[in-house]
Amino acid sequence: MADSATTRRNLLVVDDDPQIGRFLKRYLERESFEVSVAQNGDEMRECMSNSTFDLVILDLTMPGDDGLTLTRELRQTSEIGIIILTGKEGSVERVVGLELGADDYISKPFDERELLARIRSVLRRSASRNGTEVVGGATLRFGSFQLNLDGRELRHERDGLVALTTLEFDLMAVLARNPHRVMSREHLLEEVAGRTWSPYDRAVDTAIVKLRRKIEDDPRRPTLIKTVRGVGYMFALAVETENQKRS
Repeated sequence: MADSATTRRNLLVVDDDPQIGRFLKRYLERESFEVSVAQNGDEMRECMSNSTFDLVILDLTMPGDDGLTLTRELRQTSEIGIIILTGKEGSVERVVGLELGADDYISKPFDERELLARIRSVLRRSASRNGTEVVGGATLRFGSFQLNLDGRELRHERDGLVALTTLEFDLMAVLARNPHRVMSREHLLEEVAGRTWSPYDRAVDTAIVKLRRKIEDDPRRPTLIKTVRGVGYMFALAVETENQKRS
């Protein structure tokens, strides 16, 4: 049964394999999505110039502009949700894709129900980021930073707004809500992506590396987000919570 929350959400599938494109279009339209299909970067750009999309499902191994190039291009101009499709042996490409700003990935061959769950998860997080869902009326203050949970913004007292991807913000929020608590990769991934972690899943580690580059004075010697070897991560600063008044 289609989820009413997905009604009229507009998806773009970019894959050079027409069979995959046709399959995803049929399947996702049955789940009440609007679906367009492109087979390369030029067709993707044409689609995006004519329509507004909520999420792009992007194959990494295409001729011409590959998926990594297109992920970088999309993220430079948009906060659109991005899920990358990779082959079984594409672990390096998955990590690079996440570093470039993709929100999630799934390996081929994939179970369509798992892909659907990940699409809905990314759309929920994107909706929260864009203010169409309430994620908690508070501002968290720590060190030189303010994390606005409603506005989904991280600001530095000197440098201003810190640009974060959806996954980076969600990880930051979970960690900052639980200061001085060791949080496993399994728990973090379940909280931010709604899926089970595996030993080969680098999504959390990759996002933490990117976060540290943006918030730590020395990312090689982090003082905000510390690694607890063999377990996960811990937010190491004291956090003050300022509840926001509702009108």
